[in-house]
Amino acid sequence: MANICVFCSSSSEIEKKYLDAAEELGKLIGKGGHTLIYGGSDLGTMGILAKSVQANGGKVIGIIPEHLQTLAKGEDELVTARNMYHRKEIMESKADIFIALPGGIGTIDEIFDILVGKQLKIHEKPLIIINLDNYYEDLIKQINKINQLGFVSLKFDIKEVGKIFYVVNTPKEAMDYIDNILS
Repeated sequence: MANICVFCSSSSEIEKKYLDAAEELGKLIGKGGHTLIYGGSDLGTMGILAKSVQANGGKVIGIIPEHLQTLAKGEDELVTARNMYHRKEIMESKADIFIALPGGIGTIDEIFDILVGKQLKIHEKPLIIINLDNYYEDLIKQINKINQLGFVSLKFDIKEVGKIFYVVNTPKEAMDYIDNILS
């Protein structure tokens, strides 16, 4: 069992397929007996994910900045951070594995925070990007371009499993990958 940090959206104004993916991922995390580490909001895919984890037997730990505390509801454990930077620090320290569902600017910020930590060898924790319907395709191409042009010290092939991040298309593929690395 692992502490799985999921980065996702607080928006509900998105297509149903993204909300469904959050619910499916939550179901798989909960049924797997894992603990969810997430941003502590009950909005959008964040709220759907957390509720689904709990409905399927998993534990939920929300990490929320002081100024957003009113958005937290129903976590098994709630940790209040001083600000968004402190929130990411706590999430990173508590997590064993990171998953990024489709999300907004905050999600992309969190992805890059984890990538920088890996590049600087601050941690070796896996990052799995769920590229549902090619949502992250352009971002993945940009990261590959940055790598190919030599702007990163850690050279990698984005198709190489687990070197810096792993790309899947569905929540099930993400959890299959996690089950594989945990076994």
